[in-house]
Amino acid sequence: MKIKTKLILSLIMLLFLHSCTKQEFEGPSIDILYGDFELIEPLTLTSKNPNFSNNEKVGFSCEFNKPVEWKITILGLSTNAKREITGLSNIINPNETKWNGAPSQLPFFQEEVCAIELTFENETDTLRDTLTINSSKTFDDGIWVENFEDGTPSEGIVYYNSSGGGMTFTVANDDPLLGNSYFKMGGRVNWDWALGSIDLPININNVSQSSNEIYINIGILSDLVDLHSGQFINILISEETDTPFNDNPNNNASDLFESTMEVYKMKVPVDWDGWQMKSFKYSDFEPLSPNDPNINFNMNPNDISAIRIACQACPSAGVQENCPENFGKDVRTDIDHIIFTSNSTLLDQ
Repeated sequence: MKIKTKLILSLIMLLFLHSCTKQEFEGPSIDILYGDFELIEPLTLTSKNPNFSNNEKVGFSCEFNKPVEWKITILGLSTNAKREITGLSNIINPNETKWNGAPSQLPFFQEEVCAIELTFENETDTLRDTLTINSSKTFDDGIWVENFEDGTPSEGIVYYNSSGGGMTFTVANDDPLLGNSYFKMGGRVNWDWALGSIDLPININNVSQSSNEIYINIGILSDLVDLHSGQFINILISEETDTPFNDNPNNNASDLFESTMEVYKMKVPVDWDGWQMKSFKYSDFEPLSPNDPNINFNMNPNDISAIRIACQACPSAGVQENCPENFGKDVRTDIDHIIFTSNSTLLDQ
């Protein structure tokens, strides 16, 4: 064999041996991934007495030896309000993992002691701590539509079927979501879908966010006592800008929700117990008349001019009878705290 050939073969062998012995790892080793779970740094909080009304946030930190699915559970010991924060990592960073004082869903946290638990998927370890809320979070950071604290808005238009029974389309004070007042919206109309509605003018022409970054948040109250199983609300948002909100004082509804206008809709079944805060991204709304070629549907939050919240239910009698089991049952779709927020829902602000 020639010397040149031997040299080439030797170089190939060296490269092969080097590639076999080279050790480069990305992430933790197999021994760590499948080894015992170990805590490196304990659970700590950036504040034990947060003032959420001043937009303070509580950061969480912890470190362990391998990436795992973890969950932080915050429970209000007086209200039973609850918030859960989850992740997959070996480090919980207080700059990234924060709590703003809001629950995952109602009820709201109040000034109270909260129990904190950090648990890990498929691990028995549980880390615990507590904090005391000095001042609870307020939920007014956004573009207000209505909270009914001053009664029915003077420019609003309330309509309901006066032939129905037990109609409750009025401001009440017995069970508000926040503050002292809310709008009761329900009753009994066995033979028709529509019970009534409230129309409100809106001006948010200084919004810079797109329809994908704007949320409409609304508190809705239902109950499970003799529940009307076919009840829901329709939320209509109009971007019609040339027509006045109410050009006919004798009209029982705004002039901005005609089928020939740029109007978007969202149907919300109402079938739970008590208050819930519902949040909807504006871009998830659908055109009211999608097949009308004369309407330019460009969905621009700056052009929003009015909102209609309509109470409806599946008819239980008459020619439209679809839900006979609901005959005589009252519909309840009460509302409160209607507010637009940017970039995130109200509870995540």
